[in-house]
Amino acid sequence: MRAAPTPKPLKTPLSASGKTIAIRLIRPWLALFLCLAAGFLAYAPALNGSLVWDDFYLVRENPFFRSPVFGLEVFRHYLFFDSFSTYYRPVQNWSYMLDYWIWRGSPFGYHCTNIVIHSLSGFLLFLLLRRVLPGLASTPQGQTNSRVDSTGDGSQRSTITYQLAEPAALLVALAWVVHPVHNAAVAYISGRADSLAALFALSAWLLVFRTTESGAAPWKRAVLGALAAASLLIGLCAKEIALVWLLLLLVHLFAFDRERPWRIKWAVLGGAAAVFACYAVLHALPGYRAPMQDGPPPPWDARVLLMLRALGDYTGLIFYPSQLYMERSISDPAIYGSVAAWRSHTHYEYLSVLGMLTALGAMAGCIKAGPGRAWRIFGAVWFILAFLPISNLFPLNAEVAEHWIYLASIGFLIFIAGAVVGLIEPGSKLTEPGSELNEPGYNLARSSRLRPIAAWICIAAIIMLGVRTAVRSGDWIDAETFCARTIADGGATPRILSALASIYAQRGEYQRQEQLLRKTMAQFPDFAPARMNLGICLSRQGRKAEAEALLGVARAHADETARQYPRTWSGAVQLAQLRRDAEHPDEALAIVREARARFPETWELVKTEGELLRETAGSAAAIPLVESYATAHWWHYDAQTTLGALRFAAGQSDAAISALREASRLDIYDGRALAGVAEIENSRGRSDAALEAQLDAMDRDPGQPKHYAELAAILDKLGRKNEASAALRKAQVLMAEARREL
Repeated sequence: MRAAPTPKPLKTPLSASGKTIAIRLIRPWLALFLCLAAGFLAYAPALNGSLVWDDFYLVRENPFFRSPVFGLEVFRHYLFFDSFSTYYRPVQNWSYMLDYWIWRGSPFGYHCTNIVIHSLSGFLLFLLLRRVLPGLASTPQGQTNSRVDSTGDGSQRSTITYQLAEPAALLVALAWVVHPVHNAAVAYISGRADSLAALFALSAWLLVFRTTESGAAPWKRAVLGALAAASLLIGLCAKEIALVWLLLLLVHLFAFDRERPWRIKWAVLGGAAAVFACYAVLHALPGYRAPMQDGPPPPWDARVLLMLRALGDYTGLIFYPSQLYMERSISDPAIYGSVAAWRSHTHYEYLSVLGMLTALGAMAGCIKAGPGRAWRIFGAVWFILAFLPISNLFPLNAEVAEHWIYLASIGFLIFIAGAVVGLIEPGSKLTEPGSELNEPGYNLARSSRLRPIAAWICIAAIIMLGVRTAVRSGDWIDAETFCARTIADGGATPRILSALASIYAQRGEYQRQEQLLRKTMAQFPDFAPARMNLGICLSRQGRKAEAEALLGVARAHADETARQYPRTWSGAVQLAQLRRDAEHPDEALAIVREARARFPETWELVKTEGELLRETAGSAAAIPLVESYATAHWWHYDAQTTLGALRFAAGQSDAAISALREASRLDIYDGRALAGVAEIENSRGRSDAALEAQLDAMDRDPGQPKHYAELAAILDKLGRKNEASAALRKAQVLMAEARREL
């Protein structure tokens, strides 16, 4: 009988030098380049995009990003000044402050920053996973797994899974960077809070690893620990989702990390608690804000059903991101009203089934033994922790939003990576650590063939996802395209329809706006802003009787509407304008004051009331009202400039200059306040001071023809006729260019 050939000993890369080779296979600079290249290629169409939806507020109307003087003030306010939301994101305003300084308000710069932040987050995710995934290959001593090697620390590692950890980390990071479901977080300027939180939370996690490494000097640990705490606090102030990042860090540390001693783990927990306490103090600075009045939350059985539907919808978006839009819905109160209604909404039931299958598949993947099981468990835990806050088990301001899956999608991708490893690496049993492979179930040749096939499939999937992202990012090229494509994909919510109507209004297309608003009212009769906006639209068309009728109804229900919808004061402003045009200023004042009682922080109402007072009683009568607001809101640029103009009109030149100088600190690129100073100084015969102020205004905003016209007037008064003529010609050229652009 022929003797069996002596098997070759198993070679593993897990010696001290072998570990280094396995871990350093992919150079960090290469991963950084790939993440940046993938991010910019996928989102290139969005770079030339203009402002969309909330962008008009956050990077145009928002007063808190136009000057470094707001660096600390942003911690005293919520992100949206005139809203029900309590989003506390001062770091997001910090990022806009930096963008404004670098890009002078250009949307291209804001989009570029979004892509850089997201791509860098992908790179840090790679660095994190290349450290975390190899450790997940550990199993308790004595437990069987695929090819293992003793580590000498009472545990065993899966050699095959360990070897695949770094390539898997890179593929997961790249897939995450280019996945189309993140368009609303990357191509949308206002969506950058998720990637900002990820950037700083991942930095904190990696710094915690460095801090807890053995052999580091005490001073170095102290510095790294302080940096980790600061980074985590910045992440929390970027978006509330960083709380989940913090929870993930602690869960990994206590449930999955077997390298660090318990004393270090408890020290990290204590540091995390201190950071959270600091965040709680900061979050309390803005004070209480009344929540939006809404109906009672659905019962728990309905919430569980919505959770399954949300899970099904997110699963579909991960695997087949075809229809992507901001405001998604997974329920309809009329769904069970009749058989016909149920049939027309069967896609909701499909989502429930898909959600249930996803949950069962995750459970089966975590239970199934073999290679990649630890990855699957870790990915499932990651996804569950990130999904629960957006699962509809707890009250939300929407049911599903694609950008909410930003963090949870990482866990989903880690789980998929573990599933792929389980398919390409069949398990085997070893009698002893380091023994030869004699289990018939393990086929090394088959495994070697499957690995490159799986790698190319993953690369092809990443490329296809990137192409879909590039196509989808074109939706954000401008506000009208965004609204139109959202509606075409099934996202015709009342807010989207109203946003599109507002775009028509900005272009003066009031008939198109009217048609769309009437359609919105017919489809969503309880959506009060549509009725109010229709009244404003009719007023601008000169149909004042119809407009007053609609705006009068809006006024009668103003208290109820104000508790449900923000920014509904615009109807009162328009109604007051109609009363003023009808030569009833007292009625107009009463309307504005009534609205200001409901919206005391709204500058537009104060400004309108001030204009009415100026027209009826003179500029001096309007000063106390505007001065009171400007004093309480020192950071409001328009309030300070308006106060300066009123004081100048009232003959208070020195006080006017003081207000305008104060305003000039609040916007580093707006020259209106300094131009106002120049006008006042020139009127007082102080032409040299006027020239200095006017030149400063032009340095801030050199493309304004009005600045050159005012410069010409000052130079002419100084007797510098040739320079005045040149400045006037420049003003004419700029005006002609502006007309051509229109």
